[in-house]
Amino acid sequence: MFFTQTEQYDTLVTGQYGRPDDYPDIDGYEHLLFYIQRNQNRNTVVYEANLLYDGLIDLNDPISINWIKFMDNGEEEIQPLNYIQKKLAYGYDFKIISHDLIEFCIVSYSAMKFYLSKNKKGCYQVYTSLEGVLSIIDSIYIYAEDMGIFPQVKFAEFFGRCQNTKEQVYKKLFLQL
Repeated sequence: MFFTQTEQYDTLVTGQYGRPDDYPDIDGYEHLLFYIQRNQNRNTVVYEANLLYDGLIDLNDPISINWIKFMDNGEEEIQPLNYIQKKLAYGYDFKIISHDLIEFCIVSYSAMKFYLSKNKKGCYQVYTSLEGVLSIIDSIYIYAEDMGIFPQVKFAEFFGRCQNTKEQVYKKLFLQL
């Protein structure tokens, strides 16, 4: 009997988070908003606030997005997204609400809205609703199967904190495209 990659994966992680324990937590980036990791490898897409010299957000391009490529020798290499990655997967579309509030969505899933705004300490963070709770997004994990030219996303896991209590919030979104 043969199993699809999803069926094999589901039998291994039923009732558990999909993000592998050995994946790195990303920190050390001064203007880090959140990051995305995938099941294909440990390479990570990092979203940072794109600030001007005076600390204000660049309203023409509010978020800077780069890959962190983890090399076999333990070093990291930072690379910008390529055109296809920006336009079809990890890029974003945005709308300016005010100079301190920007609504955006990731191009590959426009149904979910995110908000870039300053917190009480003056640092930029990304907010969205997770399970009905206004949450600060810390990271997203994407599980996809390779199906032809483009991977088919099966689910996304959102890891964040409640904006008011700072308690951990988690949401698993199944995508059946």
